[in-house]
Order: sequence, then structure tokens, then C-alpha cells
Amino acid sequence: MSTLPDAIELDGATLIRIDAPEDIACWTAGVEGGEGGWTVSVIAEPAEEPSAEARETAQGVVTEFAALTESAIRYLVDELAGPRGALSDADRARLAESEPPFGAPEAVVWQDGTWMMRFAECGLSIGDEYGVGVMFAGRTPVAVEDLSDPDEA
Repeated sequence: MSTLPDAIELDGATLIRIDAPEDIACWTAGVEGGEGGWTVSVIAEPAEEPSAEARETAQGVVTEFAALTESAIRYLVDELAGPRGALSDADRARLAESEPPFGAPEAVVWQDGTWMMRFAECGLSIGDEYGVGVMFAGRTPVAVEDLSDPDEA
């Protein structure tokens, strides 16, 4: 196995390699901004240096984090409030409030450049325990990730 970098420099963030199982490499950074800042991580499985696609995607996410967060929140509200959302009446009421119930955004980028915005704080039952995610294709939100049962495959 090649020697993995301890840090990845992006314009606006330095991602630091954190402890992970031997077959995974993970770098993470706190990015200033918003209410309390954000987290961006790059995950490589198998453990290897981040690909050009992963670096490029992570750089775009760091640069546009605030706008991407807002886009993800709008997408969650639209998708979850729609007929496929299957929310309880209480969750629909929370979703209709002036401040959507999503906070503590974290971006996770994988080797192939795909990525997800995860909201660790979610005031809906879909986000119990692990939050809720939004998968992106580039800068476009494309799917809601129900993280309430991480053991489902």
C-alpha cells in the first residue's frame, strides 16, 4: 500500500487524515461559515489517495457549501412534503414551519466524485439517530437518503 497523505490542501480548507479501518482512508475538515461551520470529508475505499474526481468535487463543495446546503434543504422540503414523502402529520407540520428542521450539515465525498450532504440534526422521524442525507449529481440534488436504519442494504 502506498503512503497516504496526512493532509489534503484545498482552497479554503485543509482536510486531515483521521483514524479509520485499514481498508478505508478518510480525511476531514471543519470549514468556517454558517452557524457553527460545516464539515467536509473525503472517503477512499480501498484506502488510497483521493482521486482527481474526489478532490475536484470536494473543492467545489468547500467553495459552494452555503449554496449547496440551501439547495439540499429546498430539495428535502419538496421531496418529503410531496406524495412520496410518507411523513406523519406531525412531521409534515414541522416541515411547513418557516425554518426547516435540518441542521449540522456535513458533506461526504467518495472516490468516484459522488457525494452526499448529510444533516446530522433532523427534526423529523426519518432523521432519527443518524440524520438525513441528500445525494447530489454534481451540484444538483437527486435523491433523499433515509439514514434511519444504516443496517439496511
